[in-house]
Formats: sequence, structure tokens, C-alpha cells
Amino acid sequence: MEDTAPKKVNPYIVAISVLLPSFLALAASSATNVSQPHIAGFYGATQYEANTVITCYIISGGIMLPVTGYLVRTIGKKLLMYYSIWLFCLGCLLCILAPNLASLIAARIVQGIGSGCILPLCQAILLEVFPEEQRGVAMGLFGVAAMFSPLAGPFMGGYLTDNWSWQWIFIINIPLCMLSFLLVKLFVPSDKPEKQKYNKKFDIIGYTAIVIAMACMQIVLDRGQQYNWFDEAWICWLTGICIFSFVFFYVWELEYKYPVIDIRVFKDRNFLIGTAVSSLINVMLYSTLLLVPMFIQSLLGYSPSMSGLAMFPRAIICFVGLIAVGEISRFVKPKILATIGFLIMGVSILMLTQMNPTSSMESVILPNILLCIGVPTAFVPITALSFQTLPPSKNADAAALHALFKNIVTAIATALSATFIARVSQVHQNYLVGNLSAHNVMFQYKLMALKSKFLMHYPSVLATRKANGMLYRELLQQSKLASFFDAFTVLALLCVIIIPLIFLLKTKKKA
Repeated sequence: MEDTAPKKVNPYIVAISVLLPSFLALAASSATNVSQPHIAGFYGATQYEANTVITCYIISGGIMLPVTGYLVRTIGKKLLMYYSIWLFCLGCLLCILAPNLASLIAARIVQGIGSGCILPLCQAILLEVFPEEQRGVAMGLFGVAAMFSPLAGPFMGGYLTDNWSWQWIFIINIPLCMLSFLLVKLFVPSDKPEKQKYNKKFDIIGYTAIVIAMACMQIVLDRGQQYNWFDEAWICWLTGICIFSFVFFYVWELEYKYPVIDIRVFKDRNFLIGTAVSSLINVMLYSTLLLVPMFIQSLLGYSPSMSGLAMFPRAIICFVGLIAVGEISRFVKPKILATIGFLIMGVSILMLTQMNPTSSMESVILPNILLCIGVPTAFVPITALSFQTLPPSKNADAAALHALFKNIVTAIATALSATFIARVSQVHQNYLVGNLSAHNVMFQYKLMALKSKFLMHYPSVLATRKANGMLYRELLQQSKLASFFDAFTVLALLCVIIIPLIFLLKTKKKA
């Protein structure tokens, strides 16, 4: 495909061209979260059936990540971005026209396949068009798509669903996809793939292994809590198949002559450690993105729209922070900047343990704002260091592996966070229920005080039952509160524990 674009384009214009489709692809993964009840009601489906609309998008996007490097080597970055945008746009159109839930799920798979390559392509293009001394700026801009869009997605999805309908989540993407295609065509520099032997071969065995592994993993994570995890034989089987497929994929890619993705980039120490640390940043971001709304809805009694509004300031702060830190990273050593970021994250998550059932909106928003100052402060230098010691020819494979690894770790962390709250609250219930005893003087005092109030409206037996019920409900609330405190404490400690890993990263000395 011949292009008339000038050979040298301002890197910021190129950044805008590739960030727009990246923003759409990532926002689409979280925008449907808030419209799930509306989708279920529209098609007369259950909550778990409607949840497949979200998970199938994640799975289909994830299975495209390992093949991104091969496709780049085969057809080039620019042409692959063309196809990805058009496929994503086609998926949006099919979602609007879907007559039933099965059709919607199929359309979301098409949309997910289109979105899968967009994010690593965006990262690889930004790493190429920006000079090496501006890699921090490039990764700051990339972070706008990688971190701001999933945070803004639920707010945008909720607004469109409440004011129009859930179909508008997909309708609004179509003109934006057309604009994205035009920008990519005009401003993204053309690249011709190198003529190499392995371009003609596709590693079908390795690719099949990773597809099976990711599909099994997502099903286990999605349905595990519903079916009490490993109490079900089929969950055990799927977990075993998932682990075996991942191990087989790793060994096969190392030994096969024409691998679908060059897994040897993990030999680079910076890339290996940087990917692990970046994944842990995602754990902090997405775990709190799940736990904080869960806390304020279940314990503070906020409505879904109010909880989305309470979380939205973190998206704005993250957006501003990513751009600002991109510039700051040119003047501050990346290791120092990353350490400061993790300390800020640790403090902010620890502040969340001070919340209680009478907390105000401000006490929820302030730690979230502080967290989203820490996230970009750590994310930008760590991502830049991850790719600093890799040759440019490895950027496409590395970006795909980087995104794939973060996708896997984030999915596991999100599922474990929800399970942690459910299971640890039960543990606290077991400890606290001993206090609801006839031998506990304080319990008897509270019981009699409540009973005397209920006696004003109910007979003695019913008043006693209601007083007991109210105290038991308080016990459940306190046990859930304690489980949230434990989860936030673990995340805060994790922020401090991983700081030594930052100092294992190498930095290039400037000439």
C-alpha cells in the first residue's frame, strides 16, 4: 500500500493518531461493565450469561497479543493497524445489530479480535517515532491510553446507558473508528516488513497452545467463585489444561525454529523485571478499581452512578499525571521516580484502610487521587526502562509479550481480589460470632437496648428476633469491613516489597 505521507512527521501528531484507536479499544473493555444489567434485561438473560459479553472480549483480545509480532513481521505495523481498526469497527456495527445474546457475544469476539493488536502496535510505534531521550514522554502518552481509558470507560458507558441506551456504547465508536483510520493513513509512517524466511511460516501449534491456555484461564477465573472454585471437577480439569498449555507454549516457542512470538526477549533483564513490575502496577490499579466501588456500594450504600462519579476523579488525575510525568522523567532519574511512585501508591492504599461505614465522599476520593498520582509516577519510568536495552527490531514482539503478561496477571489479580473479600469476610465472621454469646455482657447490654426500642412497635418475641437480627447484620458488616482492610493492607505491603526490584534494572549512560 503506497502512502503519500511525509517521511518525517511530528511524533506528537503520530501519537494522537495511534492513541485514539488504543483509547477506543481499551475503553470498550470496561464501558460495558456498568451496562451489564441493561444488556441482561434487553435479551432476557441472567447476570452470569450477560457477563460473557465482557469476558469474551477480553479473551478474544488476549489471544491476538501473541500473534502481533508475527503479523508485524508479515504485513507491517501500519497495515496491521488499518485492519485492526476496521475489524474493531465491524464488531461495533454487529453489536448494534445483534438480535440475541449469542449474536452479541459473537460480535464482541469480532470486536475483541480487532482490538487485540492495537495496544502493542501503539506502544511499538511510539517507541519508534520518539527519539531515545524522549522515551519517558512516549510511555507517558502510551499510559494515557493504557491506564486512563479503562478508568474513563465505566463513566462513559454509564452516562450513555442512562441517557440513551446501551447500544450507544457501540454506536459512538463507529465515527471515531473512521477518524482513527484517516489519522493513521495520513500521519503514521509506512513500514515495509523485512523479507525473511519465517514470515512465510506460522507457528500454528504454539498459537493453538496459548489460545487454549488463555481460554481455559478466563473461564476458570470467570466462573470459579460461582462454582466454589476447585470443588468442581471441571474447574480442576480446566486449570490443569491451562497450566499445561502455558508450559507447553513456553517450551515450544523456545525450541521451534519459527516461533509465533520471540519469547527470548525475556532474556533481557530489564524487559523481564520491568514487565513483572509493570504487571504489579496493574494489580494495584485494577484491584482498587474493583474493590473501592464494591466497598462504597456495599458498605456506604452508594448507588452505581454515584460510585462511578466518586471514581471518576482518579481518571482525570491519571490523565494529567501521565502527561506531566512523561516530561518530568526527562529530568529525574527513572529509578528514583519509580520508587517515589510506589511509595505514594502504598500510602494511598493504606489510607483506604481508614474508611468506615460512616465515611464521607471526600475520604473516598482523596486516597484515589493520591493513588493516581503514584501510578503514572511509577508506570512511565518502569515502562521506559523495560524497553531501553532492547534493539528496535524486537519492539513489536516485546510490546505484545508485555501486554500479554500484564493481561494475564491483571485477570488473575482481579479474580483473586473478589475471592479474597468473600473468603476472608467468612473467616472474620467465624471469629466475631463468638461475641454474640449469652456470656458476653456487652452483647447482652446491646441486645436489651435494641429490644426495648423494638418493644415500642412489636411483641416481645418478635422484638427479640429483630434485635438479634440487627446485631447479626452489624456482625456481617464488620466482617466485610475487616476483609477490605486486609485486602488494602496486602496491596500496600506489596507496593513496598517490590521496590527493591526497581534497582535491579539497568540504565543506559548518556553519551
